[in-house]
Amino acid sequence: MSDTLRKVKPGDPLVIPAATFNTFVDAARDFLARQHQQVQHGTPSGRHNCIVLVRNDSGSDRERFDVLGISGPVFDPASDAKAFKNYPAMMGVTPADNYKGKFVILLEPVLAGKLAPAVAAGVVPVRVAVPDEYYPYHLADVAAGSAANLTAAKVGSAAILWREGGTGVQWALVRLGNLPQPAVFPVNLAQYGGEQGNNNSPATWTYNVTDALTGATLASGVDPTVAPHKWKRPSVGYIIPATFGYAHWNTDDQLVLGWINEVADQEACETSGYGT
Repeated sequence: MSDTLRKVKPGDPLVIPAATFNTFVDAARDFLARQHQQVQHGTPSGRHNCIVLVRNDSGSDRERFDVLGISGPVFDPASDAKAFKNYPAMMGVTPADNYKGKFVILLEPVLAGKLAPAVAAGVVPVRVAVPDEYYPYHLADVAAGSAANLTAAKVGSAAILWREGGTGVQWALVRLGNLPQPAVFPVNLAQYGGEQGNNNSPATWTYNVTDALTGATLASGVDPTVAPHKWKRPSVGYIIPATFGYAHWNTDDQLVLGWINEVADQEACETSGYGT
């Protein structure tokens, strides 16, 4: 070490060379500059901004990969703007229905009232409850009243990339950070009832709907022109019944037919006899 920063012993005369004093000044300036930079630019809350700190306000100790709904920030910007900007920690509670799309998955066990890192966006392991073995679930969201797992859903904010299979609570890999949205999927249609249209009235075909990928029955006797379905049929004319379409599930867990391959049954034009 340079003599500039040589330590002294008790009883030694205190003599501060100019080089030593200037080193202290430079260190102080560097500290103040870093303090200013911290205030202006904030302090990262973890290894990545997709990992956040969450306080366990669920009332019980929680395990690694448990699910907590986000009820708000730990630091109120109105009362502590500096802490809010530099340390964006969140309050985590037991999820309810209104926390769909607003949750994190813990990366560490955490005692009640303590802080722990959690994933807010990205790929993470989590337990998922699957209610139906035959429906091809691709999405998941919070299970109301449970912090132990997500639940497979027809509309959800977490994309299921992989799961163990079958029904019940099982391990899965999910991707967080999606907007809650319905997944559009192909369906097969079989004419169930209704009548053909004519020059004065519309067709009234209804259908049995099955999943085109699994063959699972989704609905019976569906009129695709009645809400919540979106199909628009000509007001008059002959219509060839549909055999295929695209559908999604709405937020009320209702099947919605968006497009089906009904077409107008057109006859060939009669020849006029001219030009032959």
